Amino acid sequence: MRPAPPFDTLRLTTGAAELVLAPAAGGAILSWRVDGQPMFHGARAAAAPGWNPLDMASFPLVPFSNRIGSGAFLWDGVRHQLPPSALPDRHAIHGVGWRRAWRVIESAADRALLRHEHDASADWPWAYAAEQRFRLTEFGLEIAMTATNAADGPVPLAFGLHPYFDAAGAHLRFAASPIWRSGVDGLPAWSEPPGADSDFREGLAVAATDLDNGYDGWDGRVAIWWADRPYALRINSDLPCAVVYTPASADFFCFEPVPHSNNALNLAGEGRAMPVVTPGEPFSADVRFEVLPREAVQ
Repeated sequence: MRPAPPFDTLRLTTGAAELVLAPAAGGAILSWRVDGQPMFHGARAAAAPGWNPLDMASFPLVPFSNRIGSGAFLWDGVRHQLPPSALPDRHAIHGVGWRRAWRVIESAADRALLRHEHDASADWPWAYAAEQRFRLTEFGLEIAMTATNAADGPVPLAFGLHPYFDAAGAHLRFAASPIWRSGVDGLPAWSEPPGADSDFREGLAVAATDLDNGYDGWDGRVAIWWADRPYALRINSDLPCAVVYTPASADFFCFEPVPHSNNALNLAGEGRAMPVVTPGEPFSADVRFEVLPREAVQ
């Protein structure tokens, strides 16, 4: 029998839907099921001595998404150096919030509000406060995300989402252009229109792809369905970019709604820039998941 993970969980339910959160483990989602069908790839969280954020079903991306090349960037003429990730590359990745404890501010049977506060540090040079508001319905999940600038001046600040989905039998459909092709270092090297291996407008089987790329100009809509499962997903968001990660050897894939291009702080004006937020002002976004019969999206 698998031992319990080393953190408390928060279980939301309504009808036949269940959402399990791990507030202290990066404000992450451990699982989401509807009528017993997993809608996210379930968490692979181990027990002691700790937890790996990459093993969760979904986690928040705040105050930035994806990578900052070598963890270094200039802001207002000042060079900032972030520590490298624990992953096998030298870049800073996925922000700060996914490795921090979040507090439960409010909770009810079908909803919860989590909060994470960051003081200026080597991990990110400006203070902010972030909130995730979850609302579970019988056939849907809404996640409202807000990050408020607690620094003294305008700073880059953003919030995205990193969910995992089961890859077996999965199909993905969305429209976006351009795609940023990655170099050997995992950073965006050039942009171009999506090609046959990366154009999802008519839908592609996930197993036929092998991508780790960012897309700009996403229209905020995506459909995911599985060949052997009754329920599909329709996702809507006001975020303008997406990251698609479909590793060929894995049993999962990622479609990540995000607010800016990968490595945006070092793209010299190309791509989608990071939002800049003034003191006391928020960056807000939401992601809405709708569960539908498979036939409704195919």
